[in-house]
Amino acid sequence: MAGTYEPPDTLTVGVLGPLTVHHAGRPAALGGPNPRAVLARLVIADGRMVPLDVLIEDVWPEAPPPSAQITLQGYISSLRRVLEPDRRARRPASILVRQGPGYALRLPPGALDASRFAELATAGHQLLAGAIRPVAGGAPAAGVHGTGDTTGDPARAAEVLDRALAMWRGPAFADCADRPFALPEANRLRELQIGATEDRLAAALALGSPDTAAAQLQAFTAEHPLRERGWELLALALYRAGRQGDALAALRTARERIADELGIDPGPALAALQHAILRQDPALLAPTNRAAVPVTPAQAAHNLPYPLSTLIGRGGQVAAVGELLDRHRLVTLTGAGGMGKTRLALAVALDRTGGDGPWLVELAGLHDGSLLAETVATALGIAGAGALPDVLRSRRLLLVLDNCEHLVDDVARFVTRLLGACPDVRVLATSREALRAEGEQVYDVPPLASADAVELFVDRAAPLRGGWRPDAAERDLVARLCADLDGMPLAIEFASAQCRVLSLRQIAEHLDDRFTLLRGGRGDSRHATLLAAVDWSYDLLDADEREVFTALAVFEGSFDLAGARTVTGRPDILAVLTELVTKSLLVVERREPYRYRMLETLRRYAARRTGAADRARLVRNQITWVRELAAAADGGLRGPDGTYWMRRMHAESPNVRAALTAATDVGDLASVLRIGAGAYWFWYRRGHIAEGLRFLEPVLHLDDDHAVDHAVRAQAAVGLALLRYLDGALDGVAKALWLAARHAELTTDGPVRALVLATMSYFESFAGAVEPAREHGRQALDLARRTGARVTVAEALMSLGSAELRAGRPDLAVPLLADGLAEADEISHTWAAVSCLWLLAKAELSRGEATVARAWLVRMIELTYASEDATSWLVGVATYAYVRCRTGDPAGAAELCGSVRWLGDRIGYSPEAMDPDLAGYAAEIAGHLPPVRHAAALERGRGRSQEEVMARMRRSW
Repeated sequence: MAGTYEPPDTLTVGVLGPLTVHHAGRPAALGGPNPRAVLARLVIADGRMVPLDVLIEDVWPEAPPPSAQITLQGYISSLRRVLEPDRRARRPASILVRQGPGYALRLPPGALDASRFAELATAGHQLLAGAIRPVAGGAPAAGVHGTGDTTGDPARAAEVLDRALAMWRGPAFADCADRPFALPEANRLRELQIGATEDRLAAALALGSPDTAAAQLQAFTAEHPLRERGWELLALALYRAGRQGDALAALRTARERIADELGIDPGPALAALQHAILRQDPALLAPTNRAAVPVTPAQAAHNLPYPLSTLIGRGGQVAAVGELLDRHRLVTLTGAGGMGKTRLALAVALDRTGGDGPWLVELAGLHDGSLLAETVATALGIAGAGALPDVLRSRRLLLVLDNCEHLVDDVARFVTRLLGACPDVRVLATSREALRAEGEQVYDVPPLASADAVELFVDRAAPLRGGWRPDAAERDLVARLCADLDGMPLAIEFASAQCRVLSLRQIAEHLDDRFTLLRGGRGDSRHATLLAAVDWSYDLLDADEREVFTALAVFEGSFDLAGARTVTGRPDILAVLTELVTKSLLVVERREPYRYRMLETLRRYAARRTGAADRARLVRNQITWVRELAAAADGGLRGPDGTYWMRRMHAESPNVRAALTAATDVGDLASVLRIGAGAYWFWYRRGHIAEGLRFLEPVLHLDDDHAVDHAVRAQAAVGLALLRYLDGALDGVAKALWLAARHAELTTDGPVRALVLATMSYFESFAGAVEPAREHGRQALDLARRTGARVTVAEALMSLGSAELRAGRPDLAVPLLADGLAEADEISHTWAAVSCLWLLAKAELSRGEATVARAWLVRMIELTYASEDATSWLVGVATYAYVRCRTGDPAGAAELCGSVRWLGDRIGYSPEAMDPDLAGYAAEIAGHLPPVRHAAALERGRGRSQEEVMARMRRSW
């Protein structure tokens, strides 16, 4: 069966240079030097358990801080998020695992670059191993591998070793060079690198380039003067280049350097080689008969065109495809039109010009599959298709079949027969869909990463703008432009070509009409314009595929299977989606559950193909689907599956926003309110204040006769109150609560009435209206218990505790809040638990128990961080800053205030505006420092990410 290589799920860890972690080629942030040291120490252990005390000693070799164990656990948590970003909460880690008294790192096979390098280096060494041949006196010819014996394969060895050595980005464990634990492994890898370099130089010599090899070996021996093998290779290279005197001089230099520095004579191999050179032993010459390598690289023929421009951003893909071809005989590069499949295939093939050479067969102009074999034979210079198997049976070559998508079945049959008859032939195909042939390995060519896309644009545009070098603002604009073009190389090159006549801003503004703007005038009609590139793919679809492809343009962002089924109205949607994925018109987001996404360029193309009537029908279907989604989310966001629903709503946000916009545009306020009533909790928890207010405001303008259920309107009004609270608009909170109460009185929905009462109590307590807060809280608690609304039970207890706290009765507040916390924990109602924890901390602060308050806040902050509750996390950190001040660290407290304000500004939320106590805390912190020191501390806190703030706090826990 055909296998599939899936880069989006690939984890790679790099130690051949500074430490790196990549997911599908995209780098992950590892943090500062200490988390990197932890990862390096676990990598070096090679899957074995490293005890906790050993990790602490290695991270802090001089004096571990008192909180070392807690801090280390924070590093472990951060690294787990880096290594397994899609791991759901409470699911055990599978890579960085707890084992006995310590931790172990269980990387997937092939994930570590050092392991892949060692495998390739060993393979290259073995390909040279059979080429050792003795000379007179018993010494090897050069004492090395790769002199050309018929059992070796120096050409293949050179290819493998080049890939191995290209993996090095600098010294191994470069950012842990000062850590004693890393030195032995770094030195071991360095020795392997030097050995592989020697093998590569031996292969170069065996392949008949003594002058080139001699120059490289002179540099090598200057850097490594004590390695005898390098001197042997150098002497042999000089001898084969006709420089016998220089060869003997090199051996004398070797003998002197080794004797001077080590006080010993060189080994017998150098002496034997010297004697062989003096008597001009014929065994020293390069052999003329190479049975194992019928064609040397110098003789190899191929028909590949050499590129006229630089290949940018594809180094990792070239290496990955090369590795696939090492292990498999049929590899197909798939991807949307314009993604750069052909260019990548040519780059891979140009790296493999040994043997009988790579050969390119262009199939775009072939429309009759029966002529496929004849076309291949012609390209290879073979007379007649019937002779192909016999001629190629003894050849070792790579066949590149380009643009197979319109002849998939014919190509699959041809390749299966050819590979079955010719054991040393490999095929690299490019196609917009897989061939589905036995043994096929599929590599989906990804879009360019952001930095590479910018580099490509600048590289192509610079000559058109007089050697242009963009400043920071221009690079940001180019980055946004390239993101809008999906990182598609063809589209980026077309866009850069417009720099001759348009400014960057003009290009960006015209991308709405990208199919008119982006054209390049290439000779290949399929790629002459961006429109032509997509037309080619669309024309290959059948009627059902075209219908679904255009219908899916209604989705913004990604979508799931259920959404696609509802919007298209097709029960057979899975089969059609599968074909669109196979044909590179949909991208699969491989996170549980799987989602699907169109590249923006393809989505705009599909939208152009959709008629007005069909578009209106699809939009109505989308609104219906989002209403159903919001109704389900209403029951899930506050329950034990809240984390799942938060992530689900985050993924669906673009579609929810599109449905709300469409419903607003056509005056369907009933749908706006039904969606808003289900989505408001997500907006509130994630801090999407402006978006929620934009869509919930219409609730204020509906009269009582409007055909919307009062329970729905009450819920929407509760959502409006919460969002206005986050926005600091307290007058707006009161108006929204009045509306919520009015609609609650007109509904018989007990849980909704309890929700409204609990929300009123919550806000009344914050406003200092203690008696109304108590009364409404008790009513909410009673009604919630009678109707089984346990979520509201927890919230009512929290509101009652808040009311007592406002009344200056912390001793009465604490038991109510503790009961609310217990209820919330039992039903996994994270927000209620967080609120109780925060109020418990404030109660303890009012009782002078800063240490107890600190413990509640640590739990609150960790919980909000894990549940991705941005606003509550900011509230917790702002309160924790006050605790830091109360316990003797006003400067650290002010830094946290700076971080809270900066991060809050990014989501439009100010904890100090939300709660008067927090404003008072901030003022008290400022009062503990001189104004200049306070301002400096605030500035230090600005610009720190949430992850960095967490790491800094954890170090003090």
